[in-house]
Amino acid sequence: MKIISYIFLLSICTASANIKAETLKQVYLDQKNNVHLVTELGHDVQITKTGNSASLKLAPDNKTVAWLVMNSWIAEGDVEPQSEELKIYQNGKTKSIKCSLFIRDYWFWLNGDQVAIDCGGQHFAGWEILYNTKTLKKIASFDEAKVPLKNRPDWSHGDE
Repeated sequence: MKIISYIFLLSICTASANIKAETLKQVYLDQKNNVHLVTELGHDVQITKTGNSASLKLAPDNKTVAWLVMNSWIAEGDVEPQSEELKIYQNGKTKSIKCSLFIRDYWFWLNGDQVAIDCGGQHFAGWEILYNTKTLKKIASFDEAKVPLKNRPDWSHGDE
């Protein structure tokens, strides 16, 4: 029995190491809303188990993945759960960015080196914030109510 357990543990560690080293070919949510990564060599690894993932995206660098973590509750007046958290997966590690109220949208910038979020309430202007995906350090931000569309930085216009 110990040999079988050891082989199982070794296969899990090997799959995790392969994901770190390989370029990703595809990402998807399964029927239970868990995140899967598929490498260019065909390894398919499930990296979440909570079933509350949505809006999954693979960055243009094919190494960075992001998704929203949906709340388990629904705010008064809404018809579906919202998200206050964005998870970012890179090099075998998952980090998160949180926002007060909701993350209404997010997109990658500069090939996946940066990620921007549109953070705010459902029915009023919010904030757009740009982060470095490796460090999660905030690079720039602005109040949407104070900056007209024509004056907003290039990164705020969505995916490259």
